[in-house]
Amino acid sequence: MTLNENIRNLRLEKKLSQEKLGELLGVSAQAVSKWEQGLYSPDISLLPLLAECFGVTIDGLFQDVPARKYPAYGGAEGELWTNYELSGLESDFRRAVEGYEERILSGTAEAEDYRCYGCLYELRASKDIEVALHNLRRAVREGDAERGKDWLIARRCLSELLLKLHKGEEVLSDYKKWVEEEPENVTAICCYTWALQRMGRKEEAWIVLETAIKIDEHNDGVLEGAGDLCWGFGRYEEAISYYDRISKDSESISHLFSKAEVLALMGEKEKAIQQFEQILVWLEEKGYNLEVEGQHPRERIAELSAQN
Repeated sequence: MTLNENIRNLRLEKKLSQEKLGELLGVSAQAVSKWEQGLYSPDISLLPLLAECFGVTIDGLFQDVPARKYPAYGGAEGELWTNYELSGLESDFRRAVEGYEERILSGTAEAEDYRCYGCLYELRASKDIEVALHNLRRAVREGDAERGKDWLIARRCLSELLLKLHKGEEVLSDYKKWVEEEPENVTAICCYTWALQRMGRKEEAWIVLETAIKIDEHNDGVLEGAGDLCWGFGRYEEAISYYDRISKDSESISHLFSKAEVLALMGEKEKAIQQFEQILVWLEEKGYNLEVEGQHPRERIAELSAQN
């Protein structure tokens, strides 16, 4: 085994990146990469420091160093991936990523490396989703006693995530149970209506929403739900009429976005642009960061303005 191969194996064993090793030696990461590829060898004057970094003797730099503890994984990166799969630690994820990225940047990566690199991020996404579900469910449980605004937002966020994971039936079951327990609760009915609509069951959603309309036809949530359903049915004028009845003091502006899009669908380009401009004014008055929150309205204004 050559010195160049040993440098790579010892570096990975010590969990050092090429950049970190270069920093310790006073050379660039590119220089370390070229050593490991066998393009160049380190200057003899660096050997004592290199041995110190790895915790071996100078002779040890030239002795066979096992490339990995478990050869079945196909490489040190595979072992690092397995460590992350077990621990879930961000530090283990970063080490595995560095291993694959070094191969990619050095030009030595093969198709299998790219597959594993992609799957590593897929694994991380799965772990992130587990964390998200755990904490959103906890937020719902913790806030169940008071059922304030934050609790309702957490419940909606949990529902959105479950829908993305194709677990819509779980969402429907949850909201249906809530309505059965509190048949006069307009918020519960609106949430159930929203879930039905998101599942593409608009007719059922309208039947359920009619119950809420009978209970409180002036409720902002009921009015927005009715507007959204009318939009889905293609009854644009009726949708606008519902959105316009929502309180001017409403803390939410989702209905304003909906109204703007419906106006655009109706061919009312100028009115749609004015609506998006009003949204920008509302966001600024409320103290939101327009660079972030105002991006979508500005993009839609530009798109509509460019239309003939």
